[in-house]
Amino acid sequence: MTGPPAPELRNAWLHTLVKWWKHYNHEFLRDALRLPIIELSDGEMTLGAWDGSHRRLMISARHIHEDAWTSVLDTLRHEMAHQYVDEVLKPEHETAHGPAFASACERLRCEAVARSRSASSNTALAGDQEERVIRLVRKLLSLAESPNENEAQAAMRKARRLLLEYNIDLVRSDQQRQFDRRPLGDVKGRHPAWELWVAMLLSDFFFVEVLWAHSYDANNDRAGTVLEIYGTRTNLEMADYVYGFLEGLLPRLWDRYRQEQGLSDNRERMRFYAGVAQGFHEKLSAETQAEHSIATSNRSEAVNEDEHNTDLIWHGDQQLQQYYRYHNPRIVTRMTGGVAATDAFHHGVAEGRRVQIHPPVEQAGLGGYLRQADR
Repeated sequence: MTGPPAPELRNAWLHTLVKWWKHYNHEFLRDALRLPIIELSDGEMTLGAWDGSHRRLMISARHIHEDAWTSVLDTLRHEMAHQYVDEVLKPEHETAHGPAFASACERLRCEAVARSRSASSNTALAGDQEERVIRLVRKLLSLAESPNENEAQAAMRKARRLLLEYNIDLVRSDQQRQFDRRPLGDVKGRHPAWELWVAMLLSDFFFVEVLWAHSYDANNDRAGTVLEIYGTRTNLEMADYVYGFLEGLLPRLWDRYRQEQGLSDNRERMRFYAGVAQGFHEKLSAETQAEHSIATSNRSEAVNEDEHNTDLIWHGDQQLQQYYRYHNPRIVTRMTGGVAATDAFHHGVAEGRRVQIHPPVEQAGLGGYLRQADR
């Protein structure tokens, strides 16, 4: 933290923590708890703490300042689980993280293992299979930087097929998957149409579940929603990469279009962005349908072949659905309006149908993630 937050901001954080404490107490615990004293701590490593003797629940101010609000809420629920054990379950002869605490964490949808600040920002180590897939996808995406358009498209198709095979193999073998979730983008009161299209294409083509989750921008004291994605680490990294790639690509495409059209302002920018995102979704949809047709043809012709090698059609992941519903028991679906079909929008759609994901890929740390490099 560069400096202590202003008293007004600290008070806003406390009011927001109280609001979320009340929400979780009602939603998951049926109002079984009494509101404790909620305080901000100034510790460097500990994210949160529960002091039962004084009925104090503490959350690190640095945690709020530097980490995603999703992570802060995980910490809040973890400390609420300690409070629930102390004041409701009251087990005898158990450790602080014994069976009663595990049961409380199950109710509150939080991790039973306490984390330090340093651990909270590190990605968990993946298994050998995940590391292998991520390494191969990185290699293919770097090959997709080829100036030869056919080679670039072939590399990207191989990357998507590799992810498809990886996910189908996981589901078919019914392996126990390790799922996680992460926010993408900024907390906003209202999200433009292009972000809604990007959320839909991540859900439709990149093996993650998506949710527009209520959240909070702590440093600007602003409530809103943020895009959350759910999936395996491999799929989260790929979806994160695609989101970042498109987020960086759109302004460059708009600047070029505006210069070509001689536009003097940005009034059509959001419509153009929405067109690009929609066009890219249409492109991926057409490619997926073509792949399904090829798979169906191969399956009907190769009578003696192993169906495992020919039926490469994604039917979803029931384990992921269960994880998603477990964390979000009350999901509401709302319809949103579209954008005006102006010339800028139609030009954006045409641009989106030509988008090829092939910026260079960088690795950050052992866990690693995929991101667009500065160009």
